[in-house]
Amino acid sequence: MTTPPTGPDWQSLPPPAPGSPTADGAPPAPDETSDVESANKNRGPTRAVIMALVLPGAPSFLRRRLVSWLLLFTGVLVPIAAVVVGYVRRDRITSLVLDTTILLIVQIVCVLFVVSRLVTVTEVISSRRPGTSKRLASFVAVVGTLVVAFPAGFSVVRADQLTDVINDVFVNSGGSEPLAFIGTNTVDEGDEFHNILLLGGDEGPGRWALRTDTMILVSVHRESGRIAMVSIPRNLRGLEFPDGSPLHDQFPRGFDDLTNAVYPYVYAHPDIAAQYLRGALAPEAVALATGIAHSMQVTIHDYVLVNMQGFLDLIDALGGVTVTLDKRIPMPGNVPGAKYRYPDLIGPGEVDLDGTLALGYVRSRAADSDYSRMGRQRHLLEQLAAQTTGSEVLLKFPDLARVMRDSVRTSLSTDEFAFLADRLRSGVNIQESVGLAPPLINPGNPDWGDIASLIDALQEAIRTGVDFPFA
Repeated sequence: MTTPPTGPDWQSLPPPAPGSPTADGAPPAPDETSDVESANKNRGPTRAVIMALVLPGAPSFLRRRLVSWLLLFTGVLVPIAAVVVGYVRRDRITSLVLDTTILLIVQIVCVLFVVSRLVTVTEVISSRRPGTSKRLASFVAVVGTLVVAFPAGFSVVRADQLTDVINDVFVNSGGSEPLAFIGTNTVDEGDEFHNILLLGGDEGPGRWALRTDTMILVSVHRESGRIAMVSIPRNLRGLEFPDGSPLHDQFPRGFDDLTNAVYPYVYAHPDIAAQYLRGALAPEAVALATGIAHSMQVTIHDYVLVNMQGFLDLIDALGGVTVTLDKRIPMPGNVPGAKYRYPDLIGPGEVDLDGTLALGYVRSRAADSDYSRMGRQRHLLEQLAAQTTGSEVLLKFPDLARVMRDSVRTSLSTDEFAFLADRLRSGVNIQESVGLAPPLINPGNPDWGDIASLIDALQEAIRTGVDFPFA
C-alpha cells in the first residue's frame, strides 16, 4: 500500500527574508523593525548632543570620567558660581564692571563656557559606532554651538572694549599722594575725608580751551559715606597759588582773571603746563586744583573732568532725569551741542529732562544768576545720582562707556570712582550742599580765611551728622 505524499512542513521552514515577495506574489511588506531601529539610531546621538550643550561632560561620563568632571566643572559650575557672585554683589555692581581683573575673569569664563560644550559635542559625535547616522546630530551640534557662542563672544568683546575705556578714562598720576596736599588745614583731615574736584568744561562745538564753568568740591566722609558738595563760582577772583609754584611766579598777588580761566591759561602756556605734569594727569586740572587747595586750605585728592557735550550725552545714556521746579526757568537761547531748539520756558512742577534740556537747565542764567545756577547744578547732580540704580548702570553701560571714553577724565582709581558713584546713588548720603556765593562770600574779593573756615565747618557737619547752618 502506497503512502500518499505529504505536504511541506510549513512550521519547519525559515521565515521569508525581509523584502522578499509573498507567496501570492504581492509586493513585500516594509521592514518596520528596520525603520524603528534607524530612527532610534538617529535619535541617540541627537539626544546626546543636546545633553552635551546643556551639561557638558555628562554624555561621556562613562567613557571618560576625569575629562567629564573637568568639562562639567568649567562649563557649568564655574559659570553658575560667577552668576551667583554677581547677584550677591549686585549692590556693588559699579566696582565689579570697573575692575579689569573681574573683566578678564568674565572673558575666561565665557571662553570656558563655549569650549567645554564644543569639546563635549565633538566627543559625542566622534564616539558613535560606524554606520550610525550623524547628519541630524551634527546639524544640532553646529546650531547649538553657535547659539551658545554668540552671547559669550559678545560678552568677551564688550569686556575687552570696557577694559580699553577704563584705561583711557582713569588716568594714572604715577603715585598715591593727593593731587594737592595742604598741611596747615585747621581740620586735620588725615584719611578721614576724600575730597574730589568735579570740573565741567564748556568744550564742545565752537568752544575753545575748556573753561571750567562748573566747579564743585565733593567731600566724602570715608567712615560714614556722608557727602558734602561745595559749588565754587566761576567768577571767583584772585585765586592764590603756593609759593614757588609756576603760577605763583606769574601771579604773586593772585590770578588776575576769573577762576574758570585758569584751565585755558595753563593750556595756552605749554612751558607752565610742563611744570604741572604728573604722570598722565591733565596739567591744567592739576594747576587749578593746586590753586583751589592752597586758597581754601583743603586737601584735594582727585579730580573728575567732564566736558559739557559729554554731560548731555551722559544724561541721554542714562535715560534722562526728573526734577521738580518751584518756578519757571527760562532756557538759554543757544548752547553748543544742543540736539534741538530749546523751548522758551520749563516748569514749574515735575519736569522730565533729557540731555539737551538738562544742559540748558544747568547753564541758564536768564532766570536768576550765576549763583542760582550753581544751586541747580548741585540739585541736578543729586537727583541724577538718586534716580540711577545699579541695574540701570549695568544695562546701559555700553553707552555710558562710550560717552565716558570721549568726555570724561579722572585721577580717581576705579575703586574710588565706584565708591563715589555708589555713595551718590544712595541720595541720603548727600547731606550738605552749599555754594560760595553772596552773602556767604564776595566772589570779587574773597576772604580765603572765611572760606577755609566754612569748609572746615561743613566737613565737621558731615563727620558728626549734624545740620550745616548755611546749607
